[in-house]
Amino acid sequence: MSHTNQPEYFIINSICPHTGDVTSTGIFEDMNAVSYRLKRMYTSCGDEYRIECFHLSTAESEKEAYIEQTTNRAKWKREEADKEAKLKEYDILKNGEPELPNINAEHQTVEV
Repeated sequence: MSHTNQPEYFIINSICPHTGDVTSTGIFEDMNAVSYRLKRMYTSCGDEYRIECFHLSTAESEKEAYIEQTTNRAKWKREEADKEAKLKEYDILKNGEPELPNINAEHQTVEV
């Protein structure tokens, strides 16, 4: 019911009480069809059924969702890179410039 522009389809799944195997009984357009199908089925004590509702998705709606997702990922990646750069800059300002090793201190020249 949350997707007003997409039709809903219902599936009845039968679950085997011994093995837990799931068998789809059918795909139905509404709950009336589901209830009539359940009335037709032979059931016994311990039988388990699961009714699932799905929304039919179109290529256009999936394309829009994909574009939104890739845009959000790129934005997040950019924000994370900016945050890392600002943290690095803050550390440099806080602790001062990192000292470079003095290469002349390790190697002393000897005069002849």
